[in-house]
Amino acid sequence: MSLTSYPDVRSSDSSAHKKTATIAPRILAIVIYLILSLVITWQTITFARTWTLQNLHQQGSDELLQVITQIREAMSEYRYLPFLISQNKDARDLLAMPFFDIRDEVSLYLEQINLVAGSSAAFVLNADGQPLAYSHWREEQDFFLRSHNNQAYYQQARDGHRGRQFSLNSGHQNPAYFLSSPIYDGKRFIGAAVVRIETDQMMRQIRSPDTLVLSDEAGNVFFSTGPFKRFQPLQQQMQQSSISLSDGIFAQLWKQGKEQWLERSVVLDDITWRVTVLQSTQVVKRNVRNAFLFSVGGFLALGLAALLLRERRLKLRSQHETRLALARSESQKKAIINNAQVGLLLVNPQARVTFANEMALQQFGISVPLIMDKEVTGLLAANEITPVHRVLSRLEHKGFSPLIGYESSGLRADGSEFPIMISIRRMQYSQERLYLVTVIDISRRKKLELELYQANLSLAEANSSLEKANEFLEYKVQERTRALETAQEELVQAEKLVALGRMSSAVVHELNQPLTAIRNYVAICRQILRQPDMLADSLDVIDDLTQRMAQITTQLKTFAYKKPQQSQPVPLPMAIDQALLLFRQRLIDDNIHMQVSQPEETLYIQGDSARLEQVLVNLIRNALDALSTVSSHSDEATQEPEVSLTVTASSDKVQLIVLDNGPGIAPELLPQLFDPFVTSKTIGHGLGLGLAIVRSILQDLGGSIQAENRATLEGEKTGASFTVTLPRTCPH
Repeated sequence: MSLTSYPDVRSSDSSAHKKTATIAPRILAIVIYLILSLVITWQTITFARTWTLQNLHQQGSDELLQVITQIREAMSEYRYLPFLISQNKDARDLLAMPFFDIRDEVSLYLEQINLVAGSSAAFVLNADGQPLAYSHWREEQDFFLRSHNNQAYYQQARDGHRGRQFSLNSGHQNPAYFLSSPIYDGKRFIGAAVVRIETDQMMRQIRSPDTLVLSDEAGNVFFSTGPFKRFQPLQQQMQQSSISLSDGIFAQLWKQGKEQWLERSVVLDDITWRVTVLQSTQVVKRNVRNAFLFSVGGFLALGLAALLLRERRLKLRSQHETRLALARSESQKKAIINNAQVGLLLVNPQARVTFANEMALQQFGISVPLIMDKEVTGLLAANEITPVHRVLSRLEHKGFSPLIGYESSGLRADGSEFPIMISIRRMQYSQERLYLVTVIDISRRKKLELELYQANLSLAEANSSLEKANEFLEYKVQERTRALETAQEELVQAEKLVALGRMSSAVVHELNQPLTAIRNYVAICRQILRQPDMLADSLDVIDDLTQRMAQITTQLKTFAYKKPQQSQPVPLPMAIDQALLLFRQRLIDDNIHMQVSQPEETLYIQGDSARLEQVLVNLIRNALDALSTVSSHSDEATQEPEVSLTVTASSDKVQLIVLDNGPGIAPELLPQLFDPFVTSKTIGHGLGLGLAIVRSILQDLGGSIQAENRATLEGEKTGASFTVTLPRTCPH
């Protein structure tokens, strides 16, 4: 008895069950991982958007505080001017004793004050609000006819206060800020000194990387560094929406077209200005996109990402608290130092330092004890007498003239020099006469100017070298092009000779047959010299054979013929007539009907007449040979043999179509029909160079040729069609 062994079915089922049990948790883990990834990605995007908005909100607050500080500083530069004018003796005399004609002297004084201080205008009003002196008295005489008693700055001065008023003046699109100070004769109010500062001039000193918008209490824009139009209501130029941040703060979003900003604004109650700082939200979109990419790429290190996220939140909270502390400290210091971004020195009439801020100490690398009571000239590195020295030497004289934006060299405590921009102005502080010296370190600007100069020199040298290289390259390209054209012409001619070499055996065979026949007939002629009639027949055969040999060598010569260097306009009708003249007798002998159709006007082809006639002769001969093949078989000659030559012309092309009603072209010969030594004729009836010669000539003349059976044109079953296209030319 034999036992048959079968595989353990239970073991196979157990393995499959284990495999299924292993795959299921993996799929579940992948699904959980994908869900967790989506949740983390969404949370990351939300956090990035919220964090960026909070950061922008805080930066907007800081930037708004800086802008307000700059505006206050710009206004403070002109605050002393009305009081200074009110203390002028001539101005008091003009108001107290108007019968003294000193209006021109006071106006001249106001003109000088206006030029020195850089304000827009200065004028003096009497107790009734009528102007008596004006800084622009030479150009605007009608100014003295206008009353100012209804203006707030006059009314405030009349009430004994220093007046301030903002005027939008939207009609002339020239907003201005007015400062005024009362003028008394004892305790009697006799007038007011007023200074006008154009808002645009004052805003030139404001520097902010964000978009800044200033509007009045009615919401009309009078200054903007963004796309908002001036002297138009702000609410009509944008769409406003509110957004809540994660820390419970609500922020305003402005939208205009495709642009969107985060808004931070405050109203300056004393001048009724609303100062708005707009920050672009493009950084929010960029951070959201980066957060998405970061989350997708960081799933493999999820634990590390969580730790980094926690550290980043703590760092952001610390940065936020630090910024708040710095902001509080800055608000406490802004009342003492109006401009901490430049070095400030307070000097007495003897040009000695009485105060220096921290920036000045850093610039000169000196301590407070060493700089106090030090002459300003000791902080300058110039050896020769400069305008700074001259201005400092006249501080005690009445002819003092301020110095603004003069470039010089400063001298640090360690003896090193650095470029500075210095300004010297007179300021009124209590009863003491003091002068404010502003110092700006321009080392970085000078370094950039030097680098820019050196870069321009290097660029000029590079451009010169590039132009020379381009000229040399262009010369080489032209020289190489001429060499390639010459090589191409020689290559075409060489290809013809190579084709002749490949088919030399066929040529030898074609020539051997008539030569053998000639030798045989010569031998016969020698034997039958006594019979002249038979001799004449043999000589006729020899003549035919030599003509056949001449025809073979002529075809070879034509195929190897090189394109002539010059061409000229050739009349096409003359070439057709010369070609048909060669076949007149054959057409009669073979009873073939020849039909020619051409326009009445004379058409011209650019080339030479010999090669154009060769094209026509070869095409007509092929058509006649095809019809001779049909006529030699009586059972195929079902219709009268016919050849047609049709000529048509357009504005720039001439087309010739040669048709016959012969047997047509064998399909297997159509692809290589125009190759050398390809023929459907038997050996001894042609070399197969006729159509190759035709294509070569037409290519030289800038034309083309196509061959097809007539069945594709007219639905007939016999006949061939050759279409020749040549460029048309003028007779001259």
